[in-house]
Amino acid sequence: MTIGRFAKSIIESIADAGEKFLDLRLRGSPTRVLTRLCDDLISHKGVASGVALAREVVQRYQSLKSEEKLTFLLEINRKFGPDMAGIKKAADDFVLRPDENRLRNLSDSMESNRKKLFSRMNMAPNGTPAIVALRQDLLGFTSDHPDLRELDEDLKQLLTSWFNPGFLALRKIDWDTEASILEKIIQYEAVHSIENWHDLKQRLVADRRCFAYFHPALEDEPLIFVEVALTKGIASSIQTIFRDNGQKGEEANTAIFYSINNCQEGLRQIPLGNFLIKRVVTELAQELPSIKTYCTLSPVTGFAKWLREELSSDRINILSEKEKEIIRLIEKPDWHRDAERRRLLEKPLIQACANYLVDIKKHGKPINAVARFHFGNGASLHRINWMGDTSNKGINEYLGLLVNYLYDPKNIESNHEAYVQQGKLAVSKSIRSVLT
Repeated sequence: MTIGRFAKSIIESIADAGEKFLDLRLRGSPTRVLTRLCDDLISHKGVASGVALAREVVQRYQSLKSEEKLTFLLEINRKFGPDMAGIKKAADDFVLRPDENRLRNLSDSMESNRKKLFSRMNMAPNGTPAIVALRQDLLGFTSDHPDLRELDEDLKQLLTSWFNPGFLALRKIDWDTEASILEKIIQYEAVHSIENWHDLKQRLVADRRCFAYFHPALEDEPLIFVEVALTKGIASSIQTIFRDNGQKGEEANTAIFYSINNCQEGLRQIPLGNFLIKRVVTELAQELPSIKTYCTLSPVTGFAKWLREELSSDRINILSEKEKEIIRLIEKPDWHRDAERRRLLEKPLIQACANYLVDIKKHGKPINAVARFHFGNGASLHRINWMGDTSNKGINEYLGLLVNYLYDPKNIESNHEAYVQQGKLAVSKSIRSVLT
């Protein structure tokens, strides 16, 4: 039995012992009863009975239908939000007599009962995965119910602290890893789909690496994983990586991060990947001193959609009218299979892509999520690769373009600080040369 399973069995025993102290003879709709149990949980003092009550709350929530979950989440968002009157009183007291005791009272008053509720629910056996699943439910409701974003913000802050990288374990995934985890790697791969077990095995051979983060409370569930190819030189094509896997790892000089996948929807926007790549760079540097270059081979998600919208609205002003006409060749069926069309399209598409990644911003940051991720990690935009992904997905979603983001250990921290403090993007000379 692993430490995590042993701890869960202990918590289950405590919950079983505490059940006799609970009075669950409640009447009303499932959501009304659950809300009253949440009231009790927030104010509860006993340890064993508190764990039993937390388990009851978690189990009752999990048994709700989707519409009942929405009703419940809306209710706790309203009922357990910040006590504005209490915050004002604590703030007034601090202004009149500012001291550490009143500052502490003010700080305590600002924490909503929503956070306290989720923290108490986490006492239940399997409380953490249950709350991650609850957030997945919540994210599914926020587009139609934007007021729930306040609840999500509280939950996101808690999950960020619970899934701090200091609590996470990095594991190397190989062919000897438990089959249940390998199945999940296949299931969660969203960048370059894994077709079958043979396909997975090809990604775990001698010149390949796969690393995943795990949390003690979800020990059999990868949180995020990265796939790495060991190559000679910086790869420019994902098809080449999948086709050429005969290279021996000890002869390689470059590590290519070609797929990064978040596995838990309930942990969306929790910064796990920021630390994963840097940690893997450290691991590879220790294992393979011959590796000198660390680089991604990343998709330009959203590029095709953005470019088509710009062309249809005639907003794009980085290209001449002649270049715009050439780019409209992408609307021709199987344009990428025609050598002449590919030749005509290469220069204007790379130029448009460079501007999309560097110049098109929202709130001072690149609009492209993958670019934001890597720039924020301290990488530099190194190269745009023509026909880097000729799969149907690659052509349809990013017009076959793949990007190398370079992770230079000497510059990662300075690039990160320049991005965070000044919004400055680390961009290679070759990219700068095609920007207008």
